[in-house]
Amino acid sequence: MEAGSPVASNAPYSTLFYVGLSALIALAVGITVYNVVIRSKQGFTSSGSQKKSEGFQGPTNGVSDISCGQESAEAVAISDLFTTKKSTTGEGQRDLLEFKVILSKLCCIKHDLVSTAQVVQATMYIPYNTTHDRENPADTVARCFTKSIPPRDLEISFDTWKKRAMVLLSRLCTSYNITDAESARIKNSFDALWMDVYSIAQGACTPPLKAPAYGSPRDPKPFLPETLEDLGPYKGYY
Repeated sequence: MEAGSPVASNAPYSTLFYVGLSALIALAVGITVYNVVIRSKQGFTSSGSQKKSEGFQGPTNGVSDISCGQESAEAVAISDLFTTKKSTTGEGQRDLLEFKVILSKLCCIKHDLVSTAQVVQATMYIPYNTTHDRENPADTVARCFTKSIPPRDLEISFDTWKKRAMVLLSRLCTSYNITDAESARIKNSFDALWMDVYSIAQGACTPPLKAPAYGSPRDPKPFLPETLEDLGPYKGYY
């Protein structure tokens, strides 16, 4: 009995040691699981590199607060510039919101027009605004797919977006204390975006200049009776 007494006296210490070791192991496992879950939600692989989604057109959102921003580096640059500024007027934030909607419209129109799917997808979620829209942007893209927008109507729509954007930009430069150099850079970036999308729309939305010579057999065609084929030009009076 006396020989076994030292073992009994050390039993509480060994129990505390194993309890503490178990707690440390559980803590390490918990931290590891937490990091794996968080990194998977943020889109990172186990090697630490960010996951890239596959696809021909890329995501509609995710590049910036501009919808379809991946279609235009100019639009993202403009948005990033205003992010670093602060409005000094009460109307500045509302004007900036509308200006970003115009940027999103142009980017999403390009996104849908260059898509191989040829469906109204990105512009479906762009809001209609009577201040700068002639029609719903989704309807405009749908008409582009059928090539049923006359060149004059297309020009009016794009001209309305540009004129409204220039008005907003002039007010934003005052509200956000934009320097002359920054203002010129923003205008040049917007012009580049606008011209890029407009040139794409001109090729995708307008009907061909000349209809094909022969269509369906049921299409109306000119007809000249045989009794009139040998007659000369008429030179009389009505």
